[in-house]
Amino acid sequence: MPGPGSSKAPSFNGETSELLEFLELFEDLASSCGLTDADKCKMVVRYVNLEIKRFWVTLTGYKSKDFGTFKANIIGQYPGAAKGARYTIRDLEHIILNSAESDISMEMELVQYYRQFRPIAVWLVANSKISECE
Repeated sequence: MPGPGSSKAPSFNGETSELLEFLELFEDLASSCGLTDADKCKMVVRYVNLEIKRFWVTLTGYKSKDFGTFKANIIGQYPGAAKGARYTIRDLEHIILNSAESDISMEMELVQYYRQFRPIAVWLVANSKISECE
């Protein structure tokens, strides 16, 4: 497993919308390293800050080294985390307004705008927040 803070290491900063992505990256890495459930419980808290670690180690599943239970309890402490990333129409408007002010003139700027716009727009359509026409 990579050391905490290294470029290859997963990290979680406490943002609810990023929790599932963090856990997915951690589990993929842990599986590729052949970690047991006990190892996963021990290692996952190394990739969060001290405040989060102190909280997580109090959750059910940590002491018993049952990663499935521990993970479920972690997710349960972050309302809305089970839904993954969440966006609002305001998020989309923000991307649009910022790009309008910066005047896209190069292909790379357009690609960057598209990479910001698409995840938000797709999520909003998929979750019936906007229609495909909008």
